[in-house]
Amino acid sequence: MKIQQGFDTPINVFGLIESPKATSLSFDVGGQVVEMFAEEGDVVNKGDVLAQQDVARLDARRQELQASLARAKADLALAQVNNERTISLVEKKLESAQRLDETAASLNVSKAQLSEIEAAINSLDVEISKAALVAPFDGVVNRRFFDEGAVVAAGSPVLGLTSIDKYQARFAVPADVIEQFDINEPVLVRVGATDVAATITQLLPTRNVQTRTVDILVTLNSNERVRPGDMAILSGFRSHEETGAWIPVNALSNGLRGLWRVFVLSSDAQSKLEARVVEVVYTDGNNAFVRGALKDGDIFVNEGTHKLAPGQMVSLPNQQQAGAR
Repeated sequence: MKIQQGFDTPINVFGLIESPKATSLSFDVGGQVVEMFAEEGDVVNKGDVLAQQDVARLDARRQELQASLARAKADLALAQVNNERTISLVEKKLESAQRLDETAASLNVSKAQLSEIEAAINSLDVEISKAALVAPFDGVVNRRFFDEGAVVAAGSPVLGLTSIDKYQARFAVPADVIEQFDINEPVLVRVGATDVAATITQLLPTRNVQTRTVDILVTLNSNERVRPGDMAILSGFRSHEETGAWIPVNALSNGLRGLWRVFVLSSDAQSKLEARVVEVVYTDGNNAFVRGALKDGDIFVNEGTHKLAPGQMVSLPNQQQAGAR
């Protein structure tokens, strides 16, 4: 028997597989959906148009502004001609300076009107572009909420999009074991019956107020046979500051008042069995870590304890006497 200071026990931390980026796409303004370019399960690239709203009213408004723009350009051309003619007449003393001020002011008004209409057209072009739903990143369409012809409100989800980047798992790790995990450390994450290689990428700096745990983000090396929403298991260990020894579970015998005992060979020449009362601190089903009236080098009985009694005389082969049992 070997007495040791402290022992480690395995622990499993449970988490969920998640995509690093996932979003619900919606239009900025309400309107009728006239075309859907993506189905659930489609792989799309950043910048792809996934849905289109009706822009007939916006196109009609743009035509009106284009007509106003043409008229404003004509007014500006006339104002420039009048201003240039007036400058020439003033230089020849054939027109007053006041008339020059009037034509200059008229020219500035025409320029302002032109700039105002151009700004309105640019603003309308932005609205028209917003009527197209564009993929913000490479991904897979995981949900379609509407079909063509539906009138959707601003901000209503139209499509769900999940990134195709390497998935990650989020684990809420107890505070007393967080120190054994480091950023960039390779780990194995169990998903179902598969061990998936991964790397710790983030240890969040804040602690959950309710659970007192710290979140760890682990990035998987591959998305093969893994889906967002799968349960993942991260293995670790917990250290216990206890003094005791590991013995087989079969070496334990029921004692009085729910206590456990271990049969140990006495150190005297008579080789009698002594029943030592112990406390089971931890067991994995096969072995138990116990503490109590035990010391280094004790020889104990590791099975068949139901047939023994304290004070019973025993004899052991020489090769076993040299062992720990």
